[in-house]
Amino acid sequence: MKKKPIYILLIFAAIALLVYMTGESYYNGIIEKAGLDKKTEKVYQYKYDMIVDSPDSEFWQEVYTSAKKTAAGNDVLLEIMGTDRGTSYNKLDYMKMSIAAKVDGIILQYNGESGLEQAINDAVNSGIPVVTVMSDAVHSHRQSFVGVSDYQLGMAYGEIVSRYVDEDTQKILILQKRDIDDMNESQIYTQISNAVQAETGSDEISIRGKNLLSTGTFETEEAVTDIFQQKRNIPDILVCMDEETTECARQAVLDFNLAGKVKIIGYYTSEDILAAVEKGVISATCDMDTTQLGQYSVEALTNYIKDGRTNSFYNVDINFLDREAVQQMRKEAATDEKVPVE
Repeated sequence: MKKKPIYILLIFAAIALLVYMTGESYYNGIIEKAGLDKKTEKVYQYKYDMIVDSPDSEFWQEVYTSAKKTAAGNDVLLEIMGTDRGTSYNKLDYMKMSIAAKVDGIILQYNGESGLEQAINDAVNSGIPVVTVMSDAVHSHRQSFVGVSDYQLGMAYGEIVSRYVDEDTQKILILQKRDIDDMNESQIYTQISNAVQAETGSDEISIRGKNLLSTGTFETEEAVTDIFQQKRNIPDILVCMDEETTECARQAVLDFNLAGKVKIIGYYTSEDILAAVEKGVISATCDMDTTQLGQYSVEALTNYIKDGRTNSFYNVDINFLDREAVQQMRKEAATDEKVPVE
């Protein structure tokens, strides 16, 4: 009779072991589905949110990869979020979520959307520093801006556009995604206009700016297609200021059999865009240093949080690639692959 309590204890121990094993299996299943490795799971000191238009685009994935590397070296967990992931949330919604979650810092792609400037101020007033990227919210309380100023970007685009102006050029159209009332009053438009006028010595070429600020790829495709459907208004030179618009323009000139007739000055260096430059479908494309953009964004937040240091402007390098430059880049890449690693 005295052995009965021992059997009871053994039964309870077996039950406890079974519960533990079941729970462990369930937990491991969750970790596996989430794509995490329990053994490498780490608790970070800081949490930053990166809020952008198209987080799954090749451009932003490159920026995110660089930013994550810099973040990991500064004990920061970085998460990217944005508007093209099958939800109805916009960047303002994500800003509110980040503020409510009390993250340590926010990296925001700012295009002047309604309410975002106030959201930046709300974050800063709540003790959350904000860094704007690509475009600056100059009237907000943001800590830093990382990218290229509109003046510099306009100068760079103006120089390259003027190279492709010839005696047949009559219309130039500049496509931007910016929430401003008149695209023709932007610094980018002004600098391109000045460069073209200086090149031609006249102001007879029609130069227009068009705002393509939208919530997704489908709207951009429709807007670009509509440009080519209006045969009388098809531009001789089409200037694209973002990756998505460039991809849509590339496809449109092919669909309307206008490759080589409409000169596209594009943006970014995805494989499709580079291939289009090599084939002459795109005349040249702007290459922004995505490594710098990601790295500087995290550094700007971290320097402010750890040391209270602020730098209002972190300049990111850009250059333009035409067919010759792309071909040279391919040759150099092929040579590097053949060089044995010691």
